[in-house]
Amino acid sequence: MRFDDRIATVLSMPADRADRTSARWRQLVDLLAQPGADSTERDEAFRVLRDTRAAIDPAARRQAARALAGREVAPDLLAFFAEDQASIAAPLIARARLDRDSWFEVLPRLGPAARALLRHRDDLDPEVKHALSAFGPGDLVLERGDSIPDGAPVSAPEATDESDSQIRDLVARIEAFRKQRRQPPGEGPHPVEAHLDGFRWETGSDGVILWVEGAPRGALVGQSIASIAGRGHYGVDGQAAGAFEKRAPFRDARFNVAGAGPAGGDWRISGVPYFDPQRGNFLGYRGTARRPRIDEVANNLTKPVGVFGTELPAESLRQLIHELRTPLNAIIGFAEMIEGQYLGPAAAPYRDNAAEIAGQARSLLGAVEDLDTAARLETRRFEVEDSRIDAASLFARMNEAYGRLAEERGAHLAAEIVGELPPVLVAPGVGERMVSRLLGGAIGLARPGETISTSLGLRARGEGTMLCLTVGRPEAIAGVNEGELLDPGYSPDGDWPAAPALGLGFALRLIRNLAEAVGGALVVDESRFALYLPIPSQPGEREGVL
Repeated sequence: MRFDDRIATVLSMPADRADRTSARWRQLVDLLAQPGADSTERDEAFRVLRDTRAAIDPAARRQAARALAGREVAPDLLAFFAEDQASIAAPLIARARLDRDSWFEVLPRLGPAARALLRHRDDLDPEVKHALSAFGPGDLVLERGDSIPDGAPVSAPEATDESDSQIRDLVARIEAFRKQRRQPPGEGPHPVEAHLDGFRWETGSDGVILWVEGAPRGALVGQSIASIAGRGHYGVDGQAAGAFEKRAPFRDARFNVAGAGPAGGDWRISGVPYFDPQRGNFLGYRGTARRPRIDEVANNLTKPVGVFGTELPAESLRQLIHELRTPLNAIIGFAEMIEGQYLGPAAAPYRDNAAEIAGQARSLLGAVEDLDTAARLETRRFEVEDSRIDAASLFARMNEAYGRLAEERGAHLAAEIVGELPPVLVAPGVGERMVSRLLGGAIGLARPGETISTSLGLRARGEGTMLCLTVGRPEAIAGVNEGELLDPGYSPDGDWPAAPALGLGFALRLIRNLAEAVGGALVVDESRFALYLPIPSQPGEREGVL
């Protein structure tokens, strides 16, 4: 019997230079695409591929995926490429050949973007398509992740546990689908009633709900009873969180669930801890939930409200956003491939069209991100990061970009930065979004020859001092009252392509809500907009206060 040591040989090759690393990466992919490799060697090869993937040029990774397209590939190799960018994995996912059981094996390991690309195939086995459709609701739910500051250490074991739990959940869906296929017609599980009066639940040792009976899983699984819900967030009150810390029973604790579905709204939950009968270690909580009595919520009735007071439900909007984000990213990726001629030579007109399409798709993606932020603000799922940025540097950079845009329109942007300014307590992405939407709205409405004045400095507000960005009102909206300006549907007449894609009213409302979420404010005066942002406490320092 001949011993196949090709993978071991490639793994032992030196990779001290970029060209050697790239050559080893391509050879490992080629070998993993061939049958017969030892499982231990395959695991080690995949570890090396993942560790060095960031160092491999995207064009080389894309070429490797295209080389495998149309061939029979192993599920683990397809899953490996599906972890990469959509534009890299798309050629392989679109033409990969697997048997039915292999598809069942690989589906739980694919991410939402990869499964979205796979849904466009019309050559899959009907049972595979049915299994793929079972992931639809999960793919349309945006997970709420914890914000991690730059440079903060990340705990690998926790990430592995979370990943494993997600994989277990997806495998459970596949298994449920298989059982459903074996059930005779009419013997399937009964649908959940639209109105729910109660349900049973169970958590793991970390307090996260893992099992639910009597209610839709989507809105409940993943919620935690271990910590008090922050201001403006959904979750449990201090009674449940305190009992969890002490491993004690609790009764009728408040639990608020997001969404307008059957499980959404206020609940009263009761639970008891349970332990391993042999070792005695804590395993989690088991309990029940009921709707609150009238006397418990008589003064706290709330009506579901859509985004920014509209009739569009925020949860439905977030699902739509998730559906839009994947194809937009794919469009941008493919347009960049054509513009960069990664798929082969392309004529200049095609490259110009691809660049224009990519630019329009990015603009639309920015609008989608604005809608997502608005929905998270309305559903109280917007996470405020503990971060700070150099506001003067951000303002100078944004002012330069929008200053050029103003000159193209025949207008002028006059900026002033007052004194040495402290950092602001805002996440970089949030700060850039507020400043860009405010400047973009003003410049987009500026008339030829008009000057828009802006300033950045410290200003007293209340009992403290905050950083204040002021932007003068364009003449086009002079005299418009604050209520009309902050109407999400308000958009002045005329051609203003540089302005926010969703209109001035939506942009201003988004800026105001973002500012309030981080502890600031947006003030609309008769002649200008004033954006206040919090700064670190600096007792005794008042230089530069406007």
